[in-house]
Amino acid sequence: MRIQRGLTVVITLLAAIAVAMQVDMSGLLAAMERGFGRETIFAFFCILLNFYLSFVRFRYSFKALGIRVPVGQAARAFVLGHLGNQLIFSVVGQAVGRSAVLAGAGVSPSAITFLSFLERMIALGSLLLFALAGGAYTLGRIVFDVEGGGGYFAYFVLSLIAVVLLYGFANLRQLRRLFAQLSGQLAWSVLAGCFFISVIAHCAMLGAFYAQFSAYGEPVPTVAALAALSVVMFLAALPISFAGWGIRELSAAHVLGALGVPAAVGAAVGVAIGLLSLVLVIGCLIAVPFMAIRPKPVTASAPAPQIVASRNDIDRLFAALAAFFLPVAVVFQLRVPMPSHWLNVNLADLLAVSASAVLALTWSWTRPLVSPARWVVPPLALLSAAIGLSLVLGYVLHGFLSWAFVNRTMGWFVILSYFGVGLLLWAHSGRARLLRAVHLVVSAVSIVAALQIALYLVGTYTRLLPAGINLVRLEGYLADSNAFAFQCVIAFIAFFCLRAMAAVSGHRAGIHLAPAVLVAAVVLAQSRTGWVLMGTAVVLTAFWMPAVRRELALSIVAGLAFIAAIPLVEIIVQVAMSLLAPAGGGGGGGGVAEGALVQTFAQGMERAHADSERWETVWRGLELWREAPVFGHGLGGFIHDRLVQGKTSQVIHNVPVWVLAEMGLVGFVMFAAALLLFVRGLVLQRTAPGAAVPANAALICLAVFCLGGLTQDFFYQRLFWFVLGLMVPLACSAPRRPAVGTAAPRPA
Repeated sequence: MRIQRGLTVVITLLAAIAVAMQVDMSGLLAAMERGFGRETIFAFFCILLNFYLSFVRFRYSFKALGIRVPVGQAARAFVLGHLGNQLIFSVVGQAVGRSAVLAGAGVSPSAITFLSFLERMIALGSLLLFALAGGAYTLGRIVFDVEGGGGYFAYFVLSLIAVVLLYGFANLRQLRRLFAQLSGQLAWSVLAGCFFISVIAHCAMLGAFYAQFSAYGEPVPTVAALAALSVVMFLAALPISFAGWGIRELSAAHVLGALGVPAAVGAAVGVAIGLLSLVLVIGCLIAVPFMAIRPKPVTASAPAPQIVASRNDIDRLFAALAAFFLPVAVVFQLRVPMPSHWLNVNLADLLAVSASAVLALTWSWTRPLVSPARWVVPPLALLSAAIGLSLVLGYVLHGFLSWAFVNRTMGWFVILSYFGVGLLLWAHSGRARLLRAVHLVVSAVSIVAALQIALYLVGTYTRLLPAGINLVRLEGYLADSNAFAFQCVIAFIAFFCLRAMAAVSGHRAGIHLAPAVLVAAVVLAQSRTGWVLMGTAVVLTAFWMPAVRRELALSIVAGLAFIAAIPLVEIIVQVAMSLLAPAGGGGGGGGVAEGALVQTFAQGMERAHADSERWETVWRGLELWREAPVFGHGLGGFIHDRLVQGKTSQVIHNVPVWVLAEMGLVGFVMFAAALLLFVRGLVLQRTAPGAAVPANAALICLAVFCLGGLTQDFFYQRLFWFVLGLMVPLACSAPRRPAVGTAAPRPA
């Protein structure tokens, strides 16, 4: 029975790959059968050699932090990490599996997670050299479809580089501190050795790919085949899939297809390598029970394992890395073009989930430190229970839906990971790290907003932007102007939270440019929801943070004045050009034509179709609720209903209606209770003198979150939960004593 289930899973996976690539399933199976032979056995031994070299690299990487672990225990950790990498989700499962084993040896989960990410970066960096060489060789044969998504991908990559450089320059002081911490902990010669081992391991895997490809006897020169397969290896190694499935097969079909290889053969090569790796995983799964490590008695001839690096130093280093890189990574959502759809990828998920995994693995000693925030557990547990109950109900009513499981259920636990990052920073690095993380969030969103404004103006007044990039409104890197405007509003609130805390402590600075940029970005996003949310944030901030009212007003005026000045400058330029033009020189009419910015803005505001679609989803959601008022139609019920009607997948643009439609009154009550418990906890935190400002900021974020949820599906917005997860520890970690400069109460 288990063998039959396993074959069913494999056949289903092959069918999904064939459908995604638009390849005939029978052709794919025939190609796989034709390619099985001695070459496949040789490919398996190459994969086994790659596996062994990866273990050598893993064991050698311990020296980078001065960690010493017995070989047997390291082998067991590596095997479980490899299983996690294949079966859970890339480097996250790898880090969790390794940390769970080595925690018994006294190694900090922060150290193992950090080394796992460092090892993956070294592997990708060395593999990138293979891919660049292969891409340079086959560049003239691979078509870069600008109109079909390639232009957007290039735009995304170039923008990412620009934002990262600006982000590093704007936070140069913190970047220098981070490099100083890294230099004090890492042995750079060890990293060079890991890089060399990675190159050898990649050669072994490339041999596996080429051996399997050679079984088909395609008339492709050896150098060209190796060059193409090196590109496939790099794409499959990116941490955006489960063990490379899907990405490996799609890229193999596309890259090898540029060399004249049939798509079925390219896909078969990728599937064969995936199945051989899966066989190795099954072997590891069988070997794990026989690898139980018993501690040996410590003798004079066999000293106990030593951990040279300080555990506290490594924990602080990991917290510093998470606090620095997560804010800039979370604002990027890559849309990878596929043959039939777009694949949304956010690399910040890997870091957030890993950070929360470290928090869970160190919970025995971090729990007392974060105990003042234990009041957040009941509301988060209520939300999790409602989603879990709805998932089970949906499975009973309409079967398994990947949207319900992956996007809604697994997506919710990813959201919880973003919230948990704040607790990790608080426990491992203190309150100061939380303040730096909030500052970095504001910095990252402001830089993206400024760059988007610049690109918007370039696209409006020039033709310098490539084809396929039409910025009629600001969308950030989310492909959604409403979501981008919501991000800007959250960063706006976070900025004035920092300013209000600085005003309370007596350190006032001049007006910063960030809030004015965020205001201008919300206006140019042309999101009516964003305008309402920004107005709400301004009113609540002025009410709850009176110390920043002057800065608040000036930022609003500066942002709006910038927007108003653009068409004014355009009119002045047009008038000047008409006056300088020679008389009778073919000048147009007597008036000044409508400005390009006004035309682009008007084009972006035309959303009649989007509005009708939004109301259609809301009314249909209410109809589904009336059909099942108590428990709803289960998670994914709305998507299932649209698919049954032959419509495209769509979400309900109203969070309360979504909850009613898929979870019924029971789920709605659980959501409402969670919200009330959250508000109650924040209100109680406001009684402490140093906690009022971050607690008020969290309440303002909740207010705009709930208000925006009436017209948009904002429940799974990563940045909101990340910032909320920073504000709550800031409020809970505030000193429970009067602020400096205030008089103590007199005794009665």
